[in-house]
Amino acid sequence: MAKTSTKPRFVKKEAITFAFNIAKQNILFFLGIFVVWAFITIASSAIQGSINRSGSFLLSFLFSLVMWVINSIFSMGVINITLKFVDKKKPSLKDLYYTQKLFNYILASILRGLIILGGFILLIVPGIILAVKLQFAEYLVVDRKLNYDAALRGSWKMTKGVKWNLFLLGILLFLINLLGLLCLAVGLLVTVPLAMVAEAYVYRKLLSQTALK
Repeated sequence: MAKTSTKPRFVKKEAITFAFNIAKQNILFFLGIFVVWAFITIASSAIQGSINRSGSFLLSFLFSLVMWVINSIFSMGVINITLKFVDKKKPSLKDLYYTQKLFNYILASILRGLIILGGFILLIVPGIILAVKLQFAEYLVVDRKLNYDAALRGSWKMTKGVKWNLFLLGILLFLINLLGLLCLAVGLLVTVPLAMVAEAYVYRKLLSQTALK
């Protein structure tokens, strides 16, 4: 059972250092993930272009839905892999195929997006706060197999008291990825995995200090 803590905490430097070591030691593995992502992106773009030239709106719409599901499976797989690294397990590329609770993952993503969009429509600051508070909903679906509503509530509870720290971490990871982009984009092979693993690391830290039903 998770330990109860009214003020869950994490250290940004600790998260980034851990993630950097994982990204550096497994650069070829993450390169494999990039190759899979690039293949999906290029293939889907080519197929979509061919469908668009045919002028079939229905076929284009159905293909977009299929690609949405495929991208959701890929995203779940990435979360699954980063959590395995944090848990000191050895993942493989086959772990990218992850479909457990897929429907709830898609629902959680849609609802989270709509809630954040509503916050941005009202004012920028509420949108940012909502984005920070709900950022771990998809992690809870993948990791704890929660339904979409429980995952959203769980993320809200996990991030209580650490909104500012999470926001600062997000800024740091953005700047790190920007630096990777400036290094002729090659640096992204390290900085993007670093950001993903760092977020998974923080998720684990906060979850260990939060009692979820």
